[in-house]
Amino acid sequence: MDQRCNEREDYSLWFCDYKYNDENTISFGPPFKVKGLWLFCGQEIPQFGIDECNDMELYEWKKVDITDKEQKERVNQMIEDHEPFEGELVTS
Repeated sequence: MDQRCNEREDYSLWFCDYKYNDENTISFGPPFKVKGLWLFCGQEIPQFGIDECNDMELYEWKKVDITDKEQKERVNQMIEDHEPFEGELVTS
C-alpha cells in the first residue's frame, strides 16, 4: 500500500468528459456521450496516467470540488448509476 495515500485528503476525484461527444454518433440512435469519474492518489492527475494513457488529451478533466453542492450531486448520481443522468438515459 502506498503510504502517502492513507487519508481522505490524500485523494482527489476528477470528472472527465469526452471533448468530441457531438461527433460521437451512430446512424440509428442519439449521440453517444462519454463521461467518467476517476479517483487518484494525490491532488493532481498522476504523470504515469498522462504518459501511459494515449487518449487522455481527448477528454476535458475537471477536479471535483466536493464542497460544491452541484458537483457533489453529480458524483453521487454517477456512482449510483442514476437514470436519467444529466437528462439522458444511461447505457453501458
